[in-house]
Amino acid sequence: MEDLVLASLDSEVFDVDNLIENIAYKSTDGNVVNDNFDPYLLEGKFRQAMSILQDYQVQTEQNIKHLEEACEKERNTWANSVAQLEDLYQSTYTGQQELEMRISVISTKVIQIGHQLESKSNPRQQLVDARTTAKYLERFLDANDDVSLMFQDASKLEQAAHIIHQLYNVLQELPDEAKFTDAKTKVKERYMAIEEDLLLEFSRAQVRNDKKAMKKYIKLLSKFKGHNDCIQNFITDCLKGYFDNPNIDIFSSIPQLFVKVSELINELFDQPEKVIERLIITVYTEKIAPYVRDQLEPYVRNPDLDNMEKYLQTLYTLHKKATKLSNDLQTQKISDDPAFLHKLNQHVFKTYLKTYSKYELNCLEEKFQVHLDRLESIGGHRRSKPTGLSITDIIQQRLLNTTDQVDESRFSPDLAAALLNDCRIAMTRITTLSEGSEASENILQCFLRLLNALGGQHIDTELQFSLQAIPGPEPKQEPDIRFFHAILQTNNSIQLIERYFVMDIAPLLLGTQQQTILLQTKDKVFGQLEELINVGVDKALLCIVGYARNILNEQKRSDFKPESDLFITECSPICKRVVRSIDTQIIRLEQNVDGKNLIAILNEFGLRFHRLIIDHVFKFEYNISGGLMMLQDISEYKKCSKKFRNSTVEQLFSILHALVNLLVVVPDNLRQVITEGHLASLTRDIIESFVQLRTDYKSARLHTMISSD
Repeated sequence: MEDLVLASLDSEVFDVDNLIENIAYKSTDGNVVNDNFDPYLLEGKFRQAMSILQDYQVQTEQNIKHLEEACEKERNTWANSVAQLEDLYQSTYTGQQELEMRISVISTKVIQIGHQLESKSNPRQQLVDARTTAKYLERFLDANDDVSLMFQDASKLEQAAHIIHQLYNVLQELPDEAKFTDAKTKVKERYMAIEEDLLLEFSRAQVRNDKKAMKKYIKLLSKFKGHNDCIQNFITDCLKGYFDNPNIDIFSSIPQLFVKVSELINELFDQPEKVIERLIITVYTEKIAPYVRDQLEPYVRNPDLDNMEKYLQTLYTLHKKATKLSNDLQTQKISDDPAFLHKLNQHVFKTYLKTYSKYELNCLEEKFQVHLDRLESIGGHRRSKPTGLSITDIIQQRLLNTTDQVDESRFSPDLAAALLNDCRIAMTRITTLSEGSEASENILQCFLRLLNALGGQHIDTELQFSLQAIPGPEPKQEPDIRFFHAILQTNNSIQLIERYFVMDIAPLLLGTQQQTILLQTKDKVFGQLEELINVGVDKALLCIVGYARNILNEQKRSDFKPESDLFITECSPICKRVVRSIDTQIIRLEQNVDGKNLIAILNEFGLRFHRLIIDHVFKFEYNISGGLMMLQDISEYKKCSKKFRNSTVEQLFSILHALVNLLVVVPDNLRQVITEGHLASLTRDIIESFVQLRTDYKSARLHTMISSD
């Protein structure tokens, strides 16, 4: 029993219900429902288990108490240790403060003593230097003293440099009298010779990478006029061989060079900022400028279109790399002048930027012309504009050279895409290579050339050609009006231009005078194209309606006054042909025109078609059978009117249907019919004009039925 209870207690999760079940099962061997079940035995087992659990609880509480006592003892031990460490830290900190105060006092005394020693030592040293200078000056002033071999000892070059510098400064203060002239000449010669020796020694130290010696000679040369030569020689040696590899990217290698050399400059020179400025100036003028010239000049020598495009793209790439280089170097705080690197960049490219605008615009214009010429030359024969011919002459030549009304391929989406792509490339270069008002002017001229090439030359010419290709107003065969396709292509091209203007051009010209000029020019070009489209739509509708009129003219007067009564159940064959033709043209319109343009054209088309049918109705007189025949035709035309998508047109045909219905109304019912539906709102003159078309108008005295109340 004890093993069972202890095993349950040692498990990860103690389940008292499970323990009770196990005790009951073990005590009865699973026979809890047997007649021989002994509850007292089970009670004894439970009491034994409870006793085991109580003993285990007592033992556990004793263990907890011992652990708590051990923890408290250890806590007290560590608390004492921490208290001792805090006392030690406080004592150490106090000692450190006292030492710092003593060091500060001693340092102040040392500095004071140093100043006192310097104040005593400097006058003595100055006297020594003045005596030495005076001794050498006396020798130089003595015409009989040979000073040519003076200061020849290389091991005493530093001392010689100091003395000759002082002599040179003293003699500069003396007047230009004859007694000093010879001495000045001799000192100047020795001054220049020592300066040359110092420069030579500095170069040797640089070759050996002896930084200590280099720093010494830089300090000596700082008193001489040749100090700038020393800096330039240092920079030249640093750059020597660095850019000799033709495969090296000069722009990406310069930052690496700068990091490497600037560390050495900061270590050697007392004023490193000026030396670094000199280094950057040398790099730009002696390395970048020749590199740019070598890259661009081969294209300028042979300025054809291909070379000009390469020239412009190379110039753009080089300028972009140079600008990035300047921005990268700007982070290194090279100069106090924030425009220092920008000025250097402009100096390198100023010659090319002066002529850039002319090259860019000329190249763009030539590329546009190449695209237009290529489109004109497709199809096996040239279609370009001969010199001296007007657009009308071109159109007449095209019409003579083609069997189609209009070649849809002349409107080329590829051409519009190519022109826009060329314009985008040019705009990218313009925004990089031009600044201020010059950039705005270049953007304006670039977009004006796009408008001229795509709108003025391509679309305008093709629209006029398509316009001239529309058949006359009375065609004998059903017209194939491909001018609607020309409208589609024109709208697509205009949308491309408009989208490009809004997204890319307008933000660049916002608030400038060029924006106003561009908007006016764009509206003018689009207005001219819209006028051509309107003329073409008018001519196309005249042609379509004219063809329908020719079909209707095939109906004769006798068709509507048959001698015998006919059973009319459908429209006439002529009506079917007219409706079929109108449906065909509407489908073509819907395939090529959309939006407000489609609504406007369908509206005008419907009105003209309505006018045509009215004119046709008034050409004849009708008996009852003829009236029924015309009424069937009008019903078909009324169904067709729904395809014009215009409520006004539908209403007009509904009214026309009601008016034509008067041709078949029984005379006794005529008075009632004209007061109902659509006819109720019409004047008596309009109603009578239709009633007069009846053959029984006079015999049945229909006039009195209409006019009398």
